[in-house]
Amino acid sequence: MNTRADFAKNKNAQGVNCAQAIALAYQDLVSVEPKYLYQMAEGFGGGMGQMQQTCGLLTGLYLIVGLLFSDGDMEKGQTKSVTYEKVRSLHHAFKQEFGAVDCLELLHGEKPGSKKCHDKFPRACKIFEAFLAQNNMEFPENPSFLLDKRN
Repeated sequence: MNTRADFAKNKNAQGVNCAQAIALAYQDLVSVEPKYLYQMAEGFGGGMGQMQQTCGLLTGLYLIVGLLFSDGDMEKGQTKSVTYEKVRSLHHAFKQEFGAVDCLELLHGEKPGSKKCHDKFPRACKIFEAFLAQNNMEFPENPSFLLDKRN
C-alpha cells in the first residue's frame, strides 16, 4: 500500500526537496494546486535554502498548517494567533519525536541531500496526522493521488 510517507519519499528520491515532498503528500487537504505548493516550498528544502536551519519536513508542514488554519483575510488577520499556536504545537511535537528541529542536528552535521531524510518521512507524517486528529481534522488515508502510478 502506498502511504503519504511513501509518496513523499518517492518524490524526494526523484529530486523534489524535503519540504516540497511532504507538502505534496498533503496536497488534498488544501485548495492550492500541487504546482503552487511545489513552488511555495522550493526555498524551504535543506533547512531553508540548504542553510541547515529549520528542517524542510517541518517547514513544509508549516506551509500546510498556514493554508489549513488561516482565513486568508488580509484586512483583519484574525486567524494569525491561532495559526501561530498550531505551528508551535507542531514544532514541539516534532522536536519531542526527533530531539531537534534543525537540519544540521537531524543530519548529524552531514550536508542535506536526496534520500538522507527518508527514514524521517514516516515519523513526520505520523506526527502531522496525530496533529490533524487532535485538531478534529479529517483526512483520507488513501487519497486518489497516492494511487496514481506516475507519482
